[in-house]
Amino acid sequence: MAEQFTDNNTSITLRIRFRNIKQEPSESVMTYLGKFNKLLRRIRQLETNEYYSNAQILDQFIAGLKDKLIKKVCPHASEDLATAIQQAKNYEIAMEKTNHTKLVNLAIGETSSAAEKKIDQLTKKVENYFTNQQQQQQPQRYQPPQRQNQNNFTPLSNNQSQNCYYCGIPGH
Repeated sequence: MAEQFTDNNTSITLRIRFRNIKQEPSESVMTYLGKFNKLLRRIRQLETNEYYSNAQILDQFIAGLKDKLIKKVCPHASEDLATAIQQAKNYEIAMEKTNHTKLVNLAIGETSSAAEKKIDQLTKKVENYFTNQQQQQQPQRYQPPQRQNQNNFTPLSNNQSQNCYYCGIPGH
């Protein structure tokens, strides 16, 4: 009896948590989806019958998204949870790119076209720098070191005679 009560209580608690699950402001759609699926799996393990229909699960997923995402996903929501998840991910990526561009423009205090020109100029400078670095680092052909005359030996012309190494007298 106590075991059945505990399971029932746990099941009710999980369903309440499921109805109240929300995506945190700093949380990605994928992280929210992981929490959502984990909670749904736990409910389905405890429930003997299908407690939630696919439409209810879809509605709860969308309702738990961030407000900005709900406004984007809701008009396009279909009866398919996978499509709603993909739409939420796509809108999240688009919002991140838009926010990144706005931050860059705000940081440099320029309009988008002026900022794009400056970014293009900077990109060209970086490319030129790396091109120059590669040209300077091209391998050079090996040139053996030039031999220095260690014995102070100079080549003789035909009319010079050779001096003796020990005594310095020519010709013997």
